[in-house]
Amino acid sequence: MAGAATAGAALYATTNLLSEEEAKAASGPLDGVSRPSTTKLTPFKDALRIPPTLRPKKDGTTEIPLVEAQLRLHSQMPPTPLWTYDGHYPGPTIEVERGRRTRIAWANRLRGTHPVKAVWALPAGAAPGLEPFNSPGSQGAIGRPEVDDLVAYTSVHLHGGHQHATSDGAPDSGVTYGGSQLSEYPNDLAAAHLFYHDHAMPVTALNVMSGLMGHYIVRDEAEERLDLPRGAYEVPLALADVNFDTDSAGRLDGRILAKRVSLGKPVPGELPTAVGFFGPYTMVNGVVWPYLSVQARAYRFRIVNSALSRAYRLVVIDEETGKAVPKAMKLIGTDLGLLGKPQVIEEALTLNPGERADVVVDFAAFAGKRLKLVNTVPGAPVGVPVPPANIPFPDVMQFRVARHAKSPYKAPATLSRDFKRLTTADAPKGAVERFVVVAFDKTRTMPQMWEMQEADGSTKQGDGVVRVKLAGGTKTLRRVGTVFEDTTTFFGSSGAWEKWTFLSLAPAGGPPIVHPMHIHLMNFQVVDRRSVDAAGMDFALGGTTKPVELGAALPVAPEESGWKDTFALATNTAVTVLGRYGALSGRFMYHCHILDHEDEGMMRPLVIMPPSVLTIHHMMQSMNMGGMDMSATQTRHAAHTHH
Repeated sequence: MAGAATAGAALYATTNLLSEEEAKAASGPLDGVSRPSTTKLTPFKDALRIPPTLRPKKDGTTEIPLVEAQLRLHSQMPPTPLWTYDGHYPGPTIEVERGRRTRIAWANRLRGTHPVKAVWALPAGAAPGLEPFNSPGSQGAIGRPEVDDLVAYTSVHLHGGHQHATSDGAPDSGVTYGGSQLSEYPNDLAAAHLFYHDHAMPVTALNVMSGLMGHYIVRDEAEERLDLPRGAYEVPLALADVNFDTDSAGRLDGRILAKRVSLGKPVPGELPTAVGFFGPYTMVNGVVWPYLSVQARAYRFRIVNSALSRAYRLVVIDEETGKAVPKAMKLIGTDLGLLGKPQVIEEALTLNPGERADVVVDFAAFAGKRLKLVNTVPGAPVGVPVPPANIPFPDVMQFRVARHAKSPYKAPATLSRDFKRLTTADAPKGAVERFVVVAFDKTRTMPQMWEMQEADGSTKQGDGVVRVKLAGGTKTLRRVGTVFEDTTTFFGSSGAWEKWTFLSLAPAGGPPIVHPMHIHLMNFQVVDRRSVDAAGMDFALGGTTKPVELGAALPVAPEESGWKDTFALATNTAVTVLGRYGALSGRFMYHCHILDHEDEGMMRPLVIMPPSVLTIHHMMQSMNMGGMDMSATQTRHAAHTHH
């Protein structure tokens, strides 16, 4: 089902290489059962779905309607009710040229209530009790009437894009049925794989789970000159885990199930402390465990982790031997574009929610074979279920390689001539430095994101006061914001370079949570990652009793070594990023990209102004705060040094 917006838009040419059966599945709905018929799904039964490509109008406004659709996510299940962009899941792959301004009207035509069923499950199995994530069905779970009554409230965010805040998909500016969000995208970025998704707080997780996401590809001349696989051999892949409800006989009924584990018995009318969603099944482009028939030649895969909470540690294995295929993946780009030169992935490629990887796989050496992409955890055999890590089914997708091999592919030795790997020494003189602490509430169960400002060293210890020992001495930080609704305190300058340090502080023995942190409007690089000794943190106090200390430097993985907009913050680590804002303005966000965390408060506003406007703003702040020297905090004038 495609509306007027995509009329005449070409499908990815990949479908020309598929069999008639595969092409039909790739370009439209899967055939399959009409009623629940099985308790188990067969892997690699259905072809990968390739979303249609939409090239927006060069002039005027392209309308993309948000509509209800019934699509099969696996042929052994009945169709799944979804909320979609123009009837597709994922939505149309929007393809634009660098520097060509695009205007899109996202028209909310979603009637009725939410298609996702949501329940709370109580802990079960070995501590911490996450076994309910590993199985389908809502039997024995506690219903969520507030979700049963939920109507469409949507806000579209172009993740990684540089657009004014009025077009950025503000989380508190959702659109209801009959309205439209009018967005203008300058597309003034190097070639990159972005993606668009819902961003309406506090229902982002449910809306994305319902089907509201799609790929967005920026092209430029520099990339076009490279000898990279293209057309039929360039395939976007959106990875996400999912769960389904079952009927009374335990047969999968196709309805998406948002089953989360509550850490306490839910009280009607209140949200309990709960673990972010994990599902037992993996979808790629909206199909559970699909296969892709490929020629024995090189392919370019544009991969995005669009899951709510799950990180994917991806390994290619030989289906016949069950063993990993080392160096099968060659990384050519990260979130925001190409690397300087290709990097070989020795075995595993890790993507956290919101992260992307631009990968080339040359199937020339695997003619006639079947390969699998699987999800793994360090230390476990590849391709084997790991239920304690909530991986009951490790399969992601299958590649069926043709028998006739092409010549081996040689990637360009140089990809982006403009790329430079940054270090902390590249921070311009006077660049604003910011600190964010990711910790827990005083019960040690609810993760929180604390916005910090530097305080006088004589500040007494107490709630919200954190001291950290850095290379240049001990800094005293004071918490100035915790939840979305707190007063805005981060103000920055359009086009400015800034250095942000995120500190994860967690109690010993706590759950090892990796928070994928996303900063809107900023292209950055990870310039430092270190272990943290959090022994000085008193969670009952809400602050430190002695400075927390940074430990040894930790490696930055190849998939984190390029330009980024999202990075992984592991438990008890510190990560420093150095980046530059786009030349735009307005009220943007930074947040954890575990979407349940984002909905539940781990998101804060970030206001960006032209430098001359920010100067007056600082003067106003100083006047209203009794002459306080604003330069003593993070509000120093930002540097505009070019690299």
